[in-house]
Amino acid sequence: MLSINIPVFNIEVKELTAQLVKQSQDLDISVEIRIYDDGSRKEIKEKNKQVSELPGVIYEELKKNIGRAAIRNRMGFDSQHKYLLFIDADSKLNSEDYLKKYMELATPGCVLCGGTIYAPDKPEDKNKMLRWVYGTRREAIPARERNKKKSFIITSNNFLIDREVFNLIHFRENLGPYGHEDTLLGYDLFTEGIHPFHIDNPVEHTGLEDSATFLAKSREALKNLHFISCNILINDREFSRQVTFLRKYNSILWYTPSFLLRWFYKMFHGHLEKNLTGSNPRLFIFDMYKLLSYSKLKG
Repeated sequence: MLSINIPVFNIEVKELTAQLVKQSQDLDISVEIRIYDDGSRKEIKEKNKQVSELPGVIYEELKKNIGRAAIRNRMGFDSQHKYLLFIDADSKLNSEDYLKKYMELATPGCVLCGGTIYAPDKPEDKNKMLRWVYGTRREAIPARERNKKKSFIITSNNFLIDREVFNLIHFRENLGPYGHEDTLLGYDLFTEGIHPFHIDNPVEHTGLEDSATFLAKSREALKNLHFISCNILINDREFSRQVTFLRKYNSILWYTPSFLLRWFYKMFHGHLEKNLTGSNPRLFIFDMYKLLSYSKLKG
């Protein structure tokens, strides 16, 4: 009845898998746990392949990296049960009733988003401060607020979806290597009249990147967002209205020409990055940095 899917790229998943196996054994339903490795380093694969010995675990190594969207689609299509639960590999379960809660709320045709939390204490490594601050203040949001604000937005790190829905509407595979594949999935569900429901059943995000890596990933995500808005959903007003970043960017263009934004990026991006990679990053500066970075793509 439940297929748990964990795509892996250079992350050890033995602890997470053991947690899921233990909780699955307490459920009175059939559960499979699929762990597909998407081209990790050899030493990571050597450690992770041990999970194949655990009951209910199906471990598979792909011959080459196929990307974030494609591997999730492959796992979903391979799954055998009614409900598909997708969890990112850099996750930790903080509730002993995590699986039970999902199954209590699962209904035919549903899409449930459990949410994300972060460790309450600041990371000892100050190079990871930006990712922790952003996650704590922007991603760790109670379900009540997410249901009010998130519209069609889902996050692929922790969500459950009816298999029949997934077979009809799944991840598009024509994006770049990182970012907004889940935004596009949420929009495709929305256009079919399927609305995600947010619940308080979070996983803890444990894979904090250093600030420079997070900035680089943020820029890559902006490229995907630009590609979606300019090549896939061309001039789609609903998409631009409901994606908060695009709405803010378009509002700024009403009184600030794009060439001026690009000039600001050229002159000040180094100063912005200095703050964001430091020990006290400010989210206002991060928002500004992303808006200015996006203006370069529109130039």
